[in-house]
Amino acid sequence: MAYRVLHISDIHLERSFASMGCHGDLARRRREGLRWALRRAGEAAQTAHCDAVTIGGDLYEHDRANADTGAFLSKLFASWDMPVFIAPGNHDPHMRGSLYASVEWPSNVHIFSTPEFESVDVADGFTLWGLGHDQHTWDGDPLEMRRIERPGRHIALFHGSDLGFLPEGKSPHAPFHSTSIKKRGFAVALCGHYHSQRCDPKLGLVYPGTPEPLAFDETGARGPVVVDVTDDGVVEMTPLNLNLWNAVTAECDLSEISTSADATDLVIDAAKAATAGLDPTLTLLRVNLGGETSFSTTLDTKTVEDQIRDAWSVASVQVFDKTEIALNAKSISKESSVRGEFARLMLEEIATSDDPQTTEDALRYGLEALSGTEVKLR
Repeated sequence: MAYRVLHISDIHLERSFASMGCHGDLARRRREGLRWALRRAGEAAQTAHCDAVTIGGDLYEHDRANADTGAFLSKLFASWDMPVFIAPGNHDPHMRGSLYASVEWPSNVHIFSTPEFESVDVADGFTLWGLGHDQHTWDGDPLEMRRIERPGRHIALFHGSDLGFLPEGKSPHAPFHSTSIKKRGFAVALCGHYHSQRCDPKLGLVYPGTPEPLAFDETGARGPVVVDVTDDGVVEMTPLNLNLWNAVTAECDLSEISTSADATDLVIDAAKAATAGLDPTLTLLRVNLGGETSFSTTLDTKTVEDQIRDAWSVASVQVFDKTEIALNAKSISKESSVRGEFARLMLEEIATSDDPQTTEDALRYGLEALSGTEVKLR
């Protein structure tokens, strides 16, 4: 006998998307896309004949969710012919005023409302243990508990941070060590919080990641994970690729380019290569321009964005100019000009300065200004 669940997390319904440059109609399309991602997850669970759907937190964003969000979720979950277990996270804690506390949920929905494990006998020989955040921040360890000695197979469901796999810049919430999962008697921990998919049968750890990209570092195929736990303790994990939207970053080095026209062509070619094979209308593109360029190579990033958008109708494009002007201060210091005099004085200052890096930056900014180009602060 086996118990099969479809595990999903970090849907973030009602997200703003402003950080990805999505506003107005595009932002609304992205939010509707998150609802469709949840619909597809339910359909996949039914197709795979799952016994339940588990949601590892951050189902929605508390500060932006409203009555319509709650009505959508209640109606959708009621249409799924299986139990739905939800472990609230830091963005959707079970607190006063939350949807979890105010919506009339259908009978097949079970919400874990406190940061202490609650057990539910989900099938003969199988027990699901869940806990939920009841506030936006919680630094308790979900696995700080005695080993479960009850017979049968045990599955954990919670929103937390595996400290052995903490992504750079990610805030730890409910920190734990994945090596504790099996020590505490769990066959598998179904988690949320990290936005990258991670399936580790050896540790018994599942992070499905976001079902659709919420930032430009969330790339590639995405979706929920089907998890099978057998009565003899074997755990199998099957990731599903169900995302429709894609976030792509193209890197473009303009160091060898001498004219703005050539630079524009190179940027467009890099953008096309990065988005090859993707539906442009469902693609968010970021282009980072880098390298050292000459004063003659000037780019209007807004114009380049318009050209890329016109070329193949990407949903959104942002061009970030991170280039630096190639400056030869010694050569410039020989000029008989205000710029030359400035370069001579600053080179003398650098030679005796206690903080040469700051003085070199001042030299660069001054030469950029005196050369009639945009000053790019580091």
